[in-house]
Amino acid sequence: MNAFPQRGEETERQAMADQFPSTATHGLSSARTALLEEHLMREITRTEAAPVAVAPRRPRWRLVAIPVAVAAVATAVVLNVTGSTTPAAPSVALSPVVKVLPASAQGTAELMQQVAVATGESKPLTIRADQYVYVKSEVGFSRQIHERTMDGPIKLDAVHERQVWLPENPTRPGLIREGGEDENLGGGSAQVSIDGGAPTTPGAGNTTYAQVAALPTDPDALLKKIYTITKGRAPGRDAAAFDWVGETIGETIVPPKVEAAIWLAAGKIPGVEVVHNAVDAAGRHGDALAFESLNERTEYIFDKTTHTYLGERSYLVKDSKAGKAGQLTGISAVLDRGVADKIGQLPSGGKV
Repeated sequence: MNAFPQRGEETERQAMADQFPSTATHGLSSARTALLEEHLMREITRTEAAPVAVAPRRPRWRLVAIPVAVAAVATAVVLNVTGSTTPAAPSVALSPVVKVLPASAQGTAELMQQVAVATGESKPLTIRADQYVYVKSEVGFSRQIHERTMDGPIKLDAVHERQVWLPENPTRPGLIREGGEDENLGGGSAQVSIDGGAPTTPGAGNTTYAQVAALPTDPDALLKKIYTITKGRAPGRDAAAFDWVGETIGETIVPPKVEAAIWLAAGKIPGVEVVHNAVDAAGRHGDALAFESLNERTEYIFDKTTHTYLGERSYLVKDSKAGKAGQLTGISAVLDRGVADKIGQLPSGGKV
């Protein structure tokens, strides 16, 4: 799909984009944008109601389909598509509609305690300033079927392989390899601040290991900080905090004690529930921590035995203009995570 508005539409699109705060992430998924816009239009068209400007939820940046309607928002991180350097990875067939499983708040604290114990006992990884965080995953994201529409039906693109090399030194370039194309994250763009504040030193836009390692390891203190970081983000305080967890865990390396605290803090967010037998993009089944907002449920999935993080999926919970209940809006599976010495190199030192 076209990632940016056509020239004739720029004025109208910009007027809409001006209602949204600037963000240093790669962009919103079309599905999430449609849900937010549908909610916004309901608020605007209420009798005697004043116009309501709803800020978009900050996306988990690995689901990077950039919708036309808000493309002007996602300008802080510059991507340079240099062309195909490797054959495209084979796509994975995946049903676009899943069963909306029952969710319950019962057992939430117990599951997060099990996850925290397993995470806290894992071997920590260290990363030097000249190295790169490497993450290999399977991802799928949704887009609107009819381009240049605001609230139409969505479809899930084929699940495919994604590899990232993110520099610990923010002045160095990074790399995303996805769908047979290399997207360079050029050094010199604004680095994302872990606390959601103003950009810090020049860099590739990723959160560094050092920033994540500085987070509190006390779950209550961390949750308080998360609320401070996400203050003012739509669609609400708890939904924004839950999103932050996925953003922070997704494509980074997190020290075990910090990651344990993140999951314990996530379990304290009001409205979180447990879903059993959730499935990630690689077909692995597990128990999930879930949260529902704006007709969308997001699940963070863990292995039933080891309680390690597997991946994430989001889907509609009720029929809407975007699709039927169970329509996937995004899905992922983390397959490998480590430290590489160079771009294009595996953590073991081998070549991709």
